[in-house]
Amino acid sequence: MGAASCSSSSSVQHLLLLCLLGFCFAFAASQQEQQQSDSCSSAGVAVAHLVPFNSSAFRCLTVWKQEDFVLRYKNTGESQWSFILSAPDKGSYVAVGFSGKGLMVGSSAVVAWSSGGKGTVKQYYLTGKSPDECYPDKGRLTLVKNKAVAVSRSGRLYLAFQLSTDLPQPHLIYAVGPEGNLPPSDATLPMHRSMHSHAFNYTSGMASSSGGSGGGGFPPERKHGLLAMMAWGVLMPLGMMAARYFRRVDPYWFYAHMAIQAVAFTVGIASVVLGFRLNEDGLKNVDVHRALGIAILAMASLQVMAFLARPDKTSKVRRFWNWYHHYIGRAAILVAIGNIFLGLHIAQEVSAYIVSYGVFVAVWVIAVAAFEMNRCYSDDD
Repeated sequence: MGAASCSSSSSVQHLLLLCLLGFCFAFAASQQEQQQSDSCSSAGVAVAHLVPFNSSAFRCLTVWKQEDFVLRYKNTGESQWSFILSAPDKGSYVAVGFSGKGLMVGSSAVVAWSSGGKGTVKQYYLTGKSPDECYPDKGRLTLVKNKAVAVSRSGRLYLAFQLSTDLPQPHLIYAVGPEGNLPPSDATLPMHRSMHSHAFNYTSGMASSSGGSGGGGFPPERKHGLLAMMAWGVLMPLGMMAARYFRRVDPYWFYAHMAIQAVAFTVGIASVVLGFRLNEDGLKNVDVHRALGIAILAMASLQVMAFLARPDKTSKVRRFWNWYHHYIGRAAILVAIGNIFLGLHIAQEVSAYIVSYGVFVAVWVIAVAAFEMNRCYSDDD
């Protein structure tokens, strides 16, 4: 009886000890989590004494909940804006980019990391999405000298800097590098682990979904691409097929051919006009893409003029006109298809657009081959 009572008392003591250890562990974990967090409800930035400018009365908002990015900013003087970005320090870099279009390519970014207690801040010019296309100590941002610092404290990395500008660009792009992988001595940025972007109203402090983030939205570049793809890359090849393979349904093939190509030419002009209004800063092969686009427009215009100057079927020059009309049209289609793929590559579009258009081209080529074989066998008969 006494032994049983002693055993029961020992078990209770063990249980109380485990509960006490669990409580201490939970308390320590919560304290550590609290130390690693940042909140706009706090009185101010935790490293205010280490920031090289007055950081009081800054606007504050959580700009990227998934990565716990907190941004503070303020218009601290005439043509001067101050920013403090904080994020968990996981042995990686953090970055904030400024873009006029919401796209990473062509933007400039301020990047920070900390190693061995020493913080590093650099500006990068992002001409592409691969590491060798992100150039350190380049960019279009005017950083105020000696006003940029990176500080690691209590498990968080703080990036503070000032810009000399009347108003920062309206799209902010955030990125975080791979954990435990800092830039080497040459400052080449490892590929980011994740990124996020939004449009930002500096007056109201409101953020909204950016058209350039992810694969959604229709920024001007995508509108230009979709219009050009539909005009030169879809309608024009279909119009060619109507004229070449459906002559037996006379005269409807002619009306279909004329209507399809007229719509293609109209939409194509709209895509060219929109293309000339785009900002191609930092994009490669734009000159080639533009030159090919002008060539396609010129060939399409020649086709329109050829239609207006079409000789009578009984004319002796009708045969030469046919050759000219056929081969200029085919050349325009081939150049257009190639230029569309080039444009998709330049814009680094999401794979869905590339695959979808690739499937259309493949189906179109197979259909043309089948119709040509049918014509060949019909001629033999």
